[in-house]
Amino acid sequence: MECEKNRNIRMIGLDLDGTVFNDEKKITAHTKEVLAAAIRRGIVVLPATGRPQSGLPEEFLEIPGVRYAVTSNGGRIVDLESGEAVYECRMPWELTQQVIRQVRDVPGSVWEVYCDGKCLVEKEEYRYIEHPLMPQALKDYIRKSRIYVPKLTEKLRENRAGAEKMHMLFERTEDRDGTLELLRQNQDLQVSIAAPFNLEINYARAGKGKGLLELGRLLGIRREEIMACGDSWNDWTMLKSVGFPVVMGNADPETKKLGAFITRSNEEDGVAYAIEKFILH
Repeated sequence: MECEKNRNIRMIGLDLDGTVFNDEKKITAHTKEVLAAAIRRGIVVLPATGRPQSGLPEEFLEIPGVRYAVTSNGGRIVDLESGEAVYECRMPWELTQQVIRQVRDVPGSVWEVYCDGKCLVEKEEYRYIEHPLMPQALKDYIRKSRIYVPKLTEKLRENRAGAEKMHMLFERTEDRDGTLELLRQNQDLQVSIAAPFNLEINYARAGKGKGLLELGRLLGIRREEIMACGDSWNDWTMLKSVGFPVVMGNADPETKKLGAFITRSNEEDGVAYAIEKFILH
């Protein structure tokens, strides 16, 4: 699709893995400089990620002027200056308990709960698993970012604490696909994937798209003034919601159908290329 340059963009929401990050889970110096240049022009630039607040990468947050983050696939929006949530869309605690009962015994898998900006796992039941396609950089991130909690299900029940997001990892894609079909039958859930080895489970009213629009409402920015960049299924809600959806060159064919513009891949500074093409130049 042909797109005009010099769009009136006031906010840019960016997926991280497969989008801003290259395959080594790094942000190049060129992409950092382009993001900083956009911020200097008064544009709100922020991560819009499935990661919890505690998993936000320092190399993105250290870019001068990054103020907000959409985390947990829209389950939580954070003001990074105060560290406080300005918006949350959690699953009701009853729904959280229901999902846990459905997924806790799926063979070759683990389940995790994102709550209050952290990724919590049940100490008594959690075990580290690997999928053949899981990159080493992701393995390292998983190992250092999980918080082990004794009797997690009891804690959630006692506090009536619903999940910002639930996440599952699988040893076999076949088991993932079966669980996906099971959970998609529940209309109160939004279930997506970002890799052959995971499932991301949110409340149906959440989503990266809802998060970006809600932050835009708080900041006085219209949907037509919001640009988003993504590469996979868990980016669909924001690609469908914003005024200018940009899809990475490394995205799958179905995700590419949602793009007003297909940029270069995450290995070719595709985010920087799109911002330079339509905003900075």
